[in-house]
Amino acid sequence: MPISIAELVRDPELGLRIRVGHGSVLNDRLDWAATTEMPDPGPFLTGGELVLTTGMRLRSVRACRNFVRAVAAAGSRGIGFGSGFTHEQIPEALLDEARRAGIPVLEVPVQVSFALVVKRVAYANASDRVEKVEAQYRRRERLVALLMGDGGLESMLATLGRETGAHVAVSVNGELISGSLEIDDPQITGWDALPIALGPAGQATLHVSRPRNDDELLTTSRTLVGLHLAQTARRRRDAREQAGQVIGDLIAGRLAPEVVTPRLESIGLEPGGTFRMLVVTGTGQRRADLAAMQLPSSLRDTVATVLDDRLTVLLDARDVAPQVAAEALIVATRAAGIPARVGIGGPYPATSALRWSWYEALDALDRLATDEVIGEAPRLSIAALILGAADAPIADLAEELLGPLERHDREHGTQLVATLDAFLANSGAANEVAQVLGTHRNTVRYRIDQVASITGLDPRITADAVQLSLARAARRLTEG
Repeated sequence: MPISIAELVRDPELGLRIRVGHGSVLNDRLDWAATTEMPDPGPFLTGGELVLTTGMRLRSVRACRNFVRAVAAAGSRGIGFGSGFTHEQIPEALLDEARRAGIPVLEVPVQVSFALVVKRVAYANASDRVEKVEAQYRRRERLVALLMGDGGLESMLATLGRETGAHVAVSVNGELISGSLEIDDPQITGWDALPIALGPAGQATLHVSRPRNDDELLTTSRTLVGLHLAQTARRRRDAREQAGQVIGDLIAGRLAPEVVTPRLESIGLEPGGTFRMLVVTGTGQRRADLAAMQLPSSLRDTVATVLDDRLTVLLDARDVAPQVAAEALIVATRAAGIPARVGIGGPYPATSALRWSWYEALDALDRLATDEVIGEAPRLSIAALILGAADAPIADLAEELLGPLERHDREHGTQLVATLDAFLANSGAANEVAQVLGTHRNTVRYRIDQVASITGLDPRITADAVQLSLARAARRLTEG
């Protein structure tokens, strides 16, 4: 424990005697002990020390008073005066000034070395620091054990709160995952938000109420919580990638009918249930971080997978409305700093038919306007049905029909593909197409003639228009 003047006096080996001082000041902690014979030691003191002197240069009343005043001004804890050297007894002027300044004075016998007093103070403080480090280590180990045990983060935070006398909570990407900030406690004077490094999974925060004690333990706990959350994110990513392999096999038609149900059960889908696929695709450099991102609390128990660098949430059709779920996902991705868009597929049973929802979600993403972030494709869109046929050479057919148009646009700066899209979307109404493209209807007719000439299919003929429309849908989805 830390040492004080009272503790030094109780040490029989030192034989110190209190000449001035009483009360609580004798129990104040001594940070260290300093030996000096300077008449004005003030510039060399830092406060909290016991100042030891033989009074070699304190030969006048004024010198004694100035010495005591300098010690008091520096915030020192007391004076240890070695008698039997320059002074047989402690000068009365020094004792009087010490009483006025409220500075304790100890008499150090001639046979006691100042070095011994300094050593006792230093040893006591060193022992105290070691004891504190050991106690801190034991508490840290206890928190680690709680974190790794059955209670996990909740148990660890509960103990941390008791140790620090504070209320504690943790949030990830702005959403609380443990604890609460809505606590009816009149002693709370405020909250501090302490950031936790979390890496690609987002930003975490340790919320701690005031007043509290032991900020050092809180610093240690921030590191522990950060490591725990980072490890949880890695496990989350691995689990989603494994589940994504099952969904990938389902979509590609690689699962035999008899194994579809057990494979879907293995990733958490309830047999006989109906599910939607919400496909989240990120943009920018951090799009791959979607794989480890924590889902919002409303979707916490939902199965999520990673496929083709997209986060796919398999939403039970009986649970949250798909639009509400998509909005929650957008909020979560923004909080994590990952720009993203969400495509909503239709509801299908947990059978081979579930793959249609994937294609519909991709179709929905493809249909999004520049300023839109959430889209839902029509149920059982033609594009989804065609692309669901694993053996159909859809990409090859699309390239055969559309490749010449795309090359013509690149080489001649034309807009034949854009005109074709507008023409198909507006059922061939030239005036409406011209308005959408911001051009003249005669220009539209000329471009459609070029499309017919290059592809051999005339979009003004229903059968040809169907083929061109399917080719465009296939091109968009296979490239998406």
